[in-house]
Order: sequence, then structure tokens, then C-alpha cells
Amino acid sequence: MANLVIDNVKKRYGTTEVLKGINIAIEAGEFLILVGPSGCGKSTLMNSIAGLEDVSEGRILIADNDVTYTSPKDRDIAMVFQSYALYPNMTVAQNISFGLEMRKVAKEEREVEVQRVAELLQINHLLNRKPAQLSGGQRQRVAMGRALARRPQLYLFDEPLSNLDAKLRVEMRTEIKKLHQKLGTTIVYVTHDQIEAMTLADRIAVMKDGEVQQLGTPQEIYDNPANLFVAGFMGSPAMNFIPAKVVSQDGAPMLELATNSTVSLPFPKPDALANHIGQTVLLGLRPEMITEPQPHKVGQNFVTTTDIKVEVTEPMGADTMIITRVNDAEINCRSNPAYPAAPGSVIEMMFDTSKAVVFDQATGQRLDK
Repeated sequence: MANLVIDNVKKRYGTTEVLKGINIAIEAGEFLILVGPSGCGKSTLMNSIAGLEDVSEGRILIADNDVTYTSPKDRDIAMVFQSYALYPNMTVAQNISFGLEMRKVAKEEREVEVQRVAELLQINHLLNRKPAQLSGGQRQRVAMGRALARRPQLYLFDEPLSNLDAKLRVEMRTEIKKLHQKLGTTIVYVTHDQIEAMTLADRIAVMKDGEVQQLGTPQEIYDNPANLFVAGFMGSPAMNFIPAKVVSQDGAPMLELATNSTVSLPFPKPDALANHIGQTVLLGLRPEMITEPQPHKVGQNFVTTTDIKVEVTEPMGADTMIITRVNDAEINCRSNPAYPAAPGSVIEMMFDTSKAVVFDQATGQRLDK
């Protein structure tokens, strides 16, 4: 395994700049996920690391060696693709060992490596089958096995689970995480699925329009998003954004909401609001911070109870999403399924602003950094 440095990498197609100066340093053994909407540049960046795309400016270093202009075959990397890219006329064992054969590895060594990888991925019983005889999940395991057999310095995964159904995607996600924990390999993984990013990564790079909006651990990005885009992209359901007027109450800035009545919420960083009295900001609050009244939270500094009118409920088994409107914004609240919340009824809900964030309405930037 090796470290990876992406140093001010830019990519242009004519006058269009697709990557706008990407800077990311990845430690050896780290699992980094590039996440963002379609067209944000994450696949272009992945292809640049692999050597499949030439960069316009900047450097790429693997194991402290500058590989910016090195051909893909000399970068000592292995890729796992969305499309599996298996040879249909070869058996599973032959697919796994093909790369080793191309590198002139002795037959005995190839056979040992195939067995090692097959045991690791639990596909021993599939070694004599051909790809057409495999399910989607089995094909993805074979594609991973082919990459693992090479023992490269760096693994690149390009949306490897996007062709699988929802249940299989969850299972394969777990398998990839187990594999990383067992082998400690360096992985760069591209996805547009923020749940994959949250569950798999050591660190996440959230991308938009060819730029890294934020780089951090999943929890850092979830709790402290750098801007409105990151806050809205990461999390399912997404963070609520509520236009709230900043008012002064007993000399302290508060956030005024119109629920079924008018209520003022305290904010954990009042200094960030001091210069915005009388202005409207966007209050960012995760759905799990708006719940049915919870006795253990009563009396806490940033907890306020108020009435809301239920518009829609969405039972999800372990909890129920309650949709309501606050300050003309539709918001999601997460409640216990046993809590009575019929559509059209007015119920009591608890707002916990201890982890709330605020954004500038015009720029989308955080005001409370």
C-alpha cells in the first residue's frame, strides 16, 4: 500500500475547466471516497489518478513518486469498474489470474494467489464458472478478486456497486468494508451515493463543479458541513433549511420560527449571529434533531418544545418521518413510530439546536464557522 498526493490538479477540455485545482493527500492504508453529483468531476479525477486522462496542470504522486506522466501500466494500481469488465470466455479462476499471467508470474504462484483471493472473497465454489453463470454480486466479487490478486500499491473503485439492486448493494458495501479492515489497503472510491460514502470512507471529498467543497471524516462532514451544498448533499433525509429571522431576546441573538405559534430558538454560537440582528438566515437542522418530546432532554440549554401541524407522515419501521412547514419551508422531523401524529393534527415536537448550523441565504456559506 502507498500514499497518494493530488497536487493542484487541473483538467481542461479546450476552454472548459473540468478540474479546478484539486488538492488531496491520502495516507497509506486510507479509504478515501470522492462523492458528488453527476458532472462534478469525480470520474475525471479518478481517471487522472489511473493515467487514463492526462492532466492539464499539477502533479500526481503515488508512494512519493511523481507519476503524472507515467503510463497506466507503470503506476502499480488496480481498478474495479462499474461494468465488471470480465472476460466472458474465461472462467472465474482465469479472470482472476489473467493480470498475473500478463506479468509473467509463474503458474504455481498464480494458482496460490487465485486460491488466496477466492478464500478471501468466499468464491471458491465459483472458480470453474464463467461470468454468464454468475449473479451481479458474484461478478463484482470476481472483479474485486482480479484487482486483489495483483497486490498493487493503490486500488481505484469506480462506482462498483451502482449496477446492483438495493439489498445486494448493502451486502457488498459491508464486504468491501470488511475487506479494507482486513487488508489495510489504500483505496480511492468514486460514488454518487452519499450513503456509500458515509458508511465506507475514512475520509470523504465532496465535489461540485470540479472543486472539492469539503474534505473530512464522514462525521465531520455530517455535523459541520462547510456550505449549503455539502449540508444538503450529505445525509438521508437531507438537512432541513429553514429561513429564520435573527432577533434579540434579553440581549442574546435568537432564531425566530413560525410553527403553530411563534417561537425563538437559542443557537450554540450566538456570536455568529450578533451582526445579523433583524436579518433572515438559513437555519440548518438535521431531521433527528426535531423529535417527539423526550424526557431526558427537558431543561437542556438548546432544547425548545413547540406545536407543529402535521402535513404528511412516512412510516419507516424503526421511526416515522413527520413532514410539516416552518416559516414556509417544508421540513422533515424524525419521531418514534408510537408517537401519535395523524395528518392534519397539531402535535408537540422538540427542537434541539445544539448541533444546528446557519448559512447566508445569498451565498450558501456557513456563518458560524
